[in-house]
Amino acid sequence: MKSASTGAYRIFNLVILGFLLYVLIFSMISPILTKHFPDLPGCYYKELTGDPCPFCGLTRDMNCVLTGDSEQDKLNTGFQLFLAVYAFEWVIRITMLLMTRRFTGKTLPAIDIAIHCILAVRILQAVNTI
Repeated sequence: MKSASTGAYRIFNLVILGFLLYVLIFSMISPILTKHFPDLPGCYYKELTGDPCPFCGLTRDMNCVLTGDSEQDKLNTGFQLFLAVYAFEWVIRITMLLMTRRFTGKTLPAIDIAIHCILAVRILQAVNTI
C-alpha cells in the first residue's frame, strides 16, 4: 500500500516535469509571440531596470538549439550550464517518478535532496570558474 507521502512526492515530480515541459514549449513559441506581438516586452526586469536579468538570452539560446539555428557561433556559457542542469533534471524527475512505484516512505525524497545538494555544489563550482 502506498503512503500519502509517496503520492504527494509523485505529484511533486509531475509538477516539476510540467514546469520543464513549459520551458521547452515556451522556447518554441516565444519567436512566434514576438513576431505577432512586437510590442510585447521580452524581459520585464530589463524593461524596468535597463539591466539584463540572469535569464536574459536563455530563451533565445534554447530556441537556437531547438531549431538548429546556427545564428550564434558560440552559445552563452550560462546557457550551457542551464542546458546541462535542464537535461539532468528531466532524467532525475522521470527516474524518481518511475521509482515511486517500487519505493515508499521517505527514501526517495531523501535521495532526491542528496542528489540536488550535490548538483547545487557542482553548479556553484562551475559558476565560480566562469
